[in-house]
Amino acid sequence: MRSTDMSWDEQTRADASRLWAGGAATALVAAGVALIGVMVLHKILHAPILSPGGLRQAADYAMFAFPVSAAILTLLATGLLHLLMSTTPQASQFFTWIASLFMVLVVLQVFLHDTDLLTQMETAAFYLLIGIAIITSLLGVSRSAVRHHRHQAYRDDHADGYANPYADRSGYRQEPWR
Repeated sequence: MRSTDMSWDEQTRADASRLWAGGAATALVAAGVALIGVMVLHKILHAPILSPGGLRQAADYAMFAFPVSAAILTLLATGLLHLLMSTTPQASQFFTWIASLFMVLVVLQVFLHDTDLLTQMETAAFYLLIGIAIITSLLGVSRSAVRHHRHQAYRDDHADGYANPYADRSGYRQEPWR
């Protein structure tokens, strides 16, 4: 049998259960990163954190709000990744661009409010760290959540569409052990 006698059509599909399990794990990681970031900024550096609306957040509220928000944002990003993996080629590349642009918008909005530059820089670094954790983790999840399915199609002149792998071009049957 020659390599030209059959072709392999490879399809890739997102394994939804692996993708969402990885998304849930990433949500826990993002919440942990946010919680540690709030603790470092508030408890160690005594620095305020700006909310996306530009308000300074109290430590108790920030220790709840930012981890929960990071987890919810991660689950939304997982939904976007699942949609892209189901509909577009090079889904991880498009996801990286979309998520990175969103992250840049969140970081840049910190600088639109009237507050001191140090607070803006600290908050921007905090948001950037959470965004990087989410994007890189979900990219790893997307690579492991892809399933490859191969379909073999025989190309032969038979009416039923199936080729005899032991027949040569002259039509004579050759035994496999010869």
